Amino acid sequence: MSGDMEILFSLAGRMHVLLRREVNRIIDVEWMCIDADYAKEMVKLARAVGSDELHKLCDRIEAVHPLLPRPEIPVPLQVAVSEPKYLKTLR
Repeated sequence: MSGDMEILFSLAGRMHVLLRREVNRIIDVEWMCIDADYAKEMVKLARAVGSDELHKLCDRIEAVHPLLPRPEIPVPLQVAVSEPKYLKTLR
């Protein structure tokens, strides 16, 4: 396993433990690491539980998983503010 896959495997294992503790649901850790659809569904399931720790774990899994699309970070638009041409009158 490469470095990212080891991290993903440990995060998925942690998710397995937390889901088992919170909602008595077990997941397949190995399958989560190699199947994007299964990983998306398990992340959706974990987010539905409402645990802050699981939410943070889901964010980390989405950031590390090589098969999941990276969450896009919105770039704030910079609007150029120009000085007004006419301060008091038009002429």
